[in-house]
Amino acid sequence: MSLTGLLSIIRRYALAGMLAGLSSTAAGSVEGAALVPASSWAVLAIVALVGLALAAACGAWWGRRVGSRRAAHSPADKVKLANDSDGRDYLPCGVATDITECHAIQESNYRLTFYDPLTGLPNRRLMLDRLERVVKGSRRTDRYAALMFIDLDNFKLVNDTQGLSQGDHLLRHVADHLSRAVRESDTLARLGGDEFVLLIHDLAPDQEQAAHAAELVAEKLLARILEAQQDQEQALTLPITGSIGVTLFADGETSVESAMQQADMALQQAKGAGGNTLRFFNSAMQATVMARVQLEADLHLALARDEFRLHYQVQVDSLSRVTGVEALIRWEHPQRGMVSPGMFIPLAEKNRMILPIGYWVLETACRQLVVWAQEPERESLSIAVNVSSVQFHQPDFVVRVQQILKETAANPCRLTLEVTESLLMDDHQRVREIMLRLNQIGIRFALDDFGTGYSSLNYLKRLPLDELKIDQAFVNGVLDDPVDAAIVQATITLAASLGLDVTAEGVETEAQHQWLLANGCEAFQGYLFGRPQPVAELQVGQVSCTHGT
Repeated sequence: MSLTGLLSIIRRYALAGMLAGLSSTAAGSVEGAALVPASSWAVLAIVALVGLALAAACGAWWGRRVGSRRAAHSPADKVKLANDSDGRDYLPCGVATDITECHAIQESNYRLTFYDPLTGLPNRRLMLDRLERVVKGSRRTDRYAALMFIDLDNFKLVNDTQGLSQGDHLLRHVADHLSRAVRESDTLARLGGDEFVLLIHDLAPDQEQAAHAAELVAEKLLARILEAQQDQEQALTLPITGSIGVTLFADGETSVESAMQQADMALQQAKGAGGNTLRFFNSAMQATVMARVQLEADLHLALARDEFRLHYQVQVDSLSRVTGVEALIRWEHPQRGMVSPGMFIPLAEKNRMILPIGYWVLETACRQLVVWAQEPERESLSIAVNVSSVQFHQPDFVVRVQQILKETAANPCRLTLEVTESLLMDDHQRVREIMLRLNQIGIRFALDDFGTGYSSLNYLKRLPLDELKIDQAFVNGVLDDPVDAAIVQATITLAASLGLDVTAEGVETEAQHQWLLANGCEAFQGYLFGRPQPVAELQVGQVSCTHGT
C-alpha cells in the first residue's frame, strides 16, 4: 500500500471516530443511558484530532518530496546509476568550493620560502638546492660549472650616509642589472646584505676554456654593478664597485660545502686586492687557508696546554751594562716546534686570543720581577712588555693591570709597557687617560717601532711617554742609507728635546753600535748584545759585544 492510501485511511477513521464519539456523548446526555462514559469519548476525540494533524503533516512532507522528484525528471537534472537494476532515478548531491584563495596562499608561502623579498631573486635556500643538483650532475658530465660570490665594495657607506632606504634601492637596481647579464638557465641569488651568488653550469669541457668563459661573465657583472648606481636618481658620492670570487668544479670533484668555501676564499682575495676585481680559487690558496685554520685551532689550546714560554732579550746602556730586558713570547708546539711570533701574534689579534695571551705574558713578567727582587744582581732590572691595541682598548684594561700587580706584588716602577704608534691614532684622548692612570702608579711607557707609523708630534707632547724605540729597519741602514741615518739622528734629537729616553732596536754589528753612540744614542737592544733567551740562560751585568758575530 502506498503512503498516500495509508494517509487517506487514517483521515477517514479518525473523522469517523470523532463523529461517533460526539454522537454517543449527545445521546447519553439526553437519554441518560450511554454505553460509554462521556469522558472516554472526549479522549477518543482528542486522539482523532492528533491523528488528523499528523496525517496533514505527513501529507505536506510527501507532497514536497514528490514535487522534488517530479522537478528532477528534466534531462538536465535526472541521473541514473549505471548499475541500478530497479530503474529508479536519483538526485545528484555535492559541495562546490572556490580554491583560488588557497592557491594564492600556497604561492605566497612558496615565494617567502625560496625567494628574497627585497630583490625577488632566489634566496640562499633555493640556491643551495640548485647547487647540490649541479654538483651531483657534474659527476655525470665532463663539463665545468662555476660558482661566483659577488660582494659590493664600500656598500656600508651607502647605508651610513644616505640611509637604509637608499641602500635597499641600490640593491634592487644591482639585482636587476645583474639579472640581465646572466642566462635564464643559470641561478642568480641573493645570500643577504650586499652579497649575491651566481651559479653557472655547462661552461666547457676544458678547464682553461671554462675559466675564460667565467672570467667574461664576471667582468660583465662588474660593469653592470657600476651601471646600476649610475641609474640611481640620487648620485652616490663614492662609487660602489664589486668584488667577485670564482671557483670551478667538474667530475664530482667537490661538494656543496667545499664549493661555497672556495668561492668565499676567492672573494676575500679579490677584496684584499682592493676591490673592483675578480679572483679565482686555487689549491695553493686552500692549502694556506687550511694551514691557518689548523694553526688557529692549536692556538686555542696552547694556553691550556702550557705551551707558551717567555724569552728575554737584554737592553744595555752606553757601557754595555744590562739595565733591563724585553719579554718576548714564544710558542713551543709539540709537533711544530718553536712557532714564530710573526705567525701566531697577528692571528691571535684577529680572533681576540691576544687578550688571554697578553694577560698571561703580563702576569708571567710580573712574577719574574718579584723573583728578581730577591736577587741583588737583578733586583734593579726592568721588564718591558708589549701591549696589543686590542688589549689596551678593553674597558677593564686598567683594572686588570692593577689586579695583576696586586696579586703578584710586583713593583710597577720596574714595569714598562710598549705600545705602537697605531694605538695613538685611535681615540687618543681615551688613550691618554689610560696611560695617565697607569703612569700615576709608576708604570713606564715606551713607543715601539717609532717612525714606522703616523704619529703626530702633538701626541708625543701630550702623552705620558718615557721612551722612544727606534725601529730596526732604520738602524740597519744608518751606515749605507743617508735617509735612514737622517731619520735616526732626528729621532735622537727629538727624544732629547722632549725629555725622553731613546733605545735603538736591532743593533747587530759593532759598526752600527759605534755610529749610534757617536750620534747621542745611549741605550741599545739587539743580537750584538744577546738573543732572546729563557730566563735560566739570561746573563746580566756587563755583556760582551760579540753575540752578533
